[in-house]
Amino acid sequence: MRVRYLLGAGGALVSASLSTALLTGCGLAFGQDGPDEPQGAPTPEGAAQEAVVPEHNVINDDVLIIVDDGAQVSEECGDREVVVSADDAVVVLDGDCGLVRATGRGSTVDVGSADKIVLVGVDNTVSFASGDPEVINHGRNTTVTEGGSADE
Repeated sequence: MRVRYLLGAGGALVSASLSTALLTGCGLAFGQDGPDEPQGAPTPEGAAQEAVVPEHNVINDDVLIIVDDGAQVSEECGDREVVVSADDAVVVLDGDCGLVRATGRGSTVDVGSADKIVLVGVDNTVSFASGDPEVINHGRNTTVTEGGSADE
């Protein structure tokens, strides 16, 4: 494709101004020092420290994180967020849960009710006793059904 620019009498001035504007950010190509690192920018080392994966299950007032493979957990959900990243876990959560995420492999999760259920793991089954949760199923061979052994 051929592009032709038509410039009037002041074309040289426009061309020079345009060239200056376009080359302003090209100082690095001509041996000038690079820009300073922005303050507070994460470094690769810092990013690795921020993404902490727990070594064992975490159960607190805000969240339940099940990471122990083969774990058998029975808890009152208490509107907490739940993440089951363990393999072959059996998790029973009575009552109301917020977000329930199954990201592991071969786990069974029974909840009383949930606002939202997200499946991204493999061979997981999530059951809910009541309610009408929003379901996002991006897992492989995963199912969400009404029922299960959790109390409402």
